[in-house]
Amino acid sequence: MDRMKITSHLLKILVLVSVFIAAPQQVFAASQVLATIGSLQVSSDDLNAAMASSPFATQMTSMNENDQASLRGDMLRRLVAARLLTLEAQKLGLDKTPAYQKEMENFRLGLLYRFYMDKLRERIVIPADTLAAMKKQFKGDAEGLTAAKAGYINGQYQTLKLATLQDMLKRDRTELYEDRIKPGIKADTVLMEGNSFRITYGDIVDIGEHPTLPNPEWVKEQLYNRGEMLLAAKAAEKEGVDISGKLAQYEAERLPSVMLDAKTGEWIPDEKTLQAWFDKHPEVAHIPERRHVGQLVVATRQEAEALRARIVKGESLFTLAGKFSIDPVGRKQNGDMGWIVAGRGMPELDKTLAGLEDNKISEVVETKMGFHLLTILEHQSGGQKTFAEVRDRVRQMIINEKLPPYLGELERNYQVSWKVIKARNEEVPQQTGK
Repeated sequence: MDRMKITSHLLKILVLVSVFIAAPQQVFAASQVLATIGSLQVSSDDLNAAMASSPFATQMTSMNENDQASLRGDMLRRLVAARLLTLEAQKLGLDKTPAYQKEMENFRLGLLYRFYMDKLRERIVIPADTLAAMKKQFKGDAEGLTAAKAGYINGQYQTLKLATLQDMLKRDRTELYEDRIKPGIKADTVLMEGNSFRITYGDIVDIGEHPTLPNPEWVKEQLYNRGEMLLAAKAAEKEGVDISGKLAQYEAERLPSVMLDAKTGEWIPDEKTLQAWFDKHPEVAHIPERRHVGQLVVATRQEAEALRARIVKGESLFTLAGKFSIDPVGRKQNGDMGWIVAGRGMPELDKTLAGLEDNKISEVVETKMGFHLLTILEHQSGGQKTFAEVRDRVRQMIINEKLPPYLGELERNYQVSWKVIKARNEEVPQQTGK
């Protein structure tokens, strides 16, 4: 699961040159093809669905058209990148490996299991007299009533679930062989079987991760969970549940991650690769100084000098910033700019801050924004982290270096064709993948 989380994160950091889409989301009355990637496509429906599920979905309405277009363009590139990785994974047969097939089967069983258990829970109804008693007990306490109802349903669900599973085990003539869980157990040792299923030790324990027998109680727990899932999944199948859509969606999301796993293994074959990159880029472990900064900005040097004189005599820079600063954010915050990392922001200001003592007022600093007065309330000194402390960051930065050129290579191999929306119901084909 950890590898799945890592590779899902990698898909989110595919930062490539954006393809700008001039029309905002709502103009797509009918689905249109935005890009073709070999035998695959990305449509406006695909893009709209991806945008709707992105962290930016709630912010889109407050953005101008240029910002919306930029985000949609970036999302389009990510979708195309995912299609490229899918095609390459299929070409290499990564979707045919035993490990991948096992993962897909487990996901399929999990979907069926959840469907069946949800239907089981839906059968529970709180009796009228019990509900009336709850309402009387928690009169005026809506949260208490909700908790009481949930507690009742959960208790009844557990009872119903246990009874249902016991009935399934009996009807399937299930046999349990817990006594076989002992040192020396083999992957093909059968631990549970019935008329419709069989569970071996290798089905529930990864021999590669556990070359010797782990805690027997843990093994038993995995065995019971597996048996429960198989029985419930079989019952759901008998009801004709269709999970093909969700299964296809999962595979579309998972295959790119599998491909990235494989490439990451090539790019970073061992710990020495990480250490070598770190030795060449020690700056990755540098912790820059941070300063809590106060600032006042005015339009003329004369005004800045006059305000500085008042501050030197004892007036507060922050009080004056709230009255006179031409920086709207700074004025709203009474000049408190929060913590600023050294080396970021305007060079003129950073240079001044680097030589400024805490709680001292700076000389007037001129920038294109105006004339500034600065002060540092407190600061946190910089430092250097060890390789062990930045190992994960080093790994990510290697991937960030390798991924864009690799995707560019795939784009050329699979002849990506872009069709950028120009206006309502108009398309301008562009061939950039050839």
